[in-house]
Amino acid sequence: MRILQVCESFGGGNFSSVTQICNGLAGRGHEVHLAYSRRAETPADFAASLHSDVVLHELRMTRKIDPVVDARALISLLALLRRVDPQVIHLHSSKAGFLGRVAGFLAGRNRASFYSPRGLSFLQQDVSESRRNLFRRLEWAAARLGGTLVACSQGELDQVRARIAPRAALLIENAVDVAMVPPWRQRADGKVRIGTAGRISLARNPRYFAALAQRLRRAEVEFVWIGGGDEADHELLEHSGVSVTGWLPRQEALARVSGLDIYVQTSLWEGMPIAVIEAQVAGIPAVVTDILGNRDIVIDGETGFICHSEDAMVARLTRLIADPHTRVALGQRSRELAMNRFSVDRMLDELLAAYSGVAR
Repeated sequence: MRILQVCESFGGGNFSSVTQICNGLAGRGHEVHLAYSRRAETPADFAASLHSDVVLHELRMTRKIDPVVDARALISLLALLRRVDPQVIHLHSSKAGFLGRVAGFLAGRNRASFYSPRGLSFLQQDVSESRRNLFRRLEWAAARLGGTLVACSQGELDQVRARIAPRAALLIENAVDVAMVPPWRQRADGKVRIGTAGRISLARNPRYFAALAQRLRRAEVEFVWIGGGDEADHELLEHSGVSVTGWLPRQEALARVSGLDIYVQTSLWEGMPIAVIEAQVAGIPAVVTDILGNRDIVIDGETGFICHSEDAMVARLTRLIADPHTRVALGQRSRELAMNRFSVDRMLDELLAAYSGVAR
């Protein structure tokens, strides 16, 4: 098949997911085109992460609503659809999803379009309620244009069906290249390393993470944030005793994750976080906030803990700090379940089955 992937939010977990899809499809012999927009977090050498057969098309799309920029992006997408003439169009993130479905409708291609929100825009906590309502109405309107909405977690699918009611929706869980994730390794220094990975931003709630570090500060415990982002929160984390690595090459970041003893996700909202999946594949117990996405990955009491409050998270972390046997048992169970559930082959099989149903 000739497949066009479109992604505006080309960084972080979205970058990992989209490149895996493109590489996997190209590796299976499909003709893959990727239309992308650069963000601050887009790796400078991103092309090196892509299969040599993936054809790249840079488009100017922005996260914020800008009528002029959005109109130009829509025109560019329409022109790209005519040039590439794809049998399948897969759109990733809200801006690409909206513009791509409008373009697909105008070009008569929406039956063959798929849209992965990768974190529903109307669940964001960094905008006003009126703004969230606007995002939901835009999602509802775009869903009326046709195509299939692809949820990355059961929680996301439930929200989609209840609040957007698209004509077609299905669940294809996120995946990672399990072979690239180093397994957890025990160290001899006696330290317990607690960490997280990703962009320092409101969505990941770094202030919550800093508060945990302050409450659990002791000689045998180290807190680590693997990633970079907002400068003010970066300073707050370091002031709270958290070691912040800044942005690292992907393999180095994965190696740092595999060196943790406990993975923590303090997010305010998520789709289905790749970083938590990678920690589970590495064999690290995860302690996470009780939100959509986090609770779709972690099995409470079996692969980690889902916490309803800061006090509950402190209690769970205190237990795991003191009990290495429980940490290892939870980690082993995490890896055992995640290796199959979150494999790229499983995701590609499900995607191709969906694509084949609509391809011309």
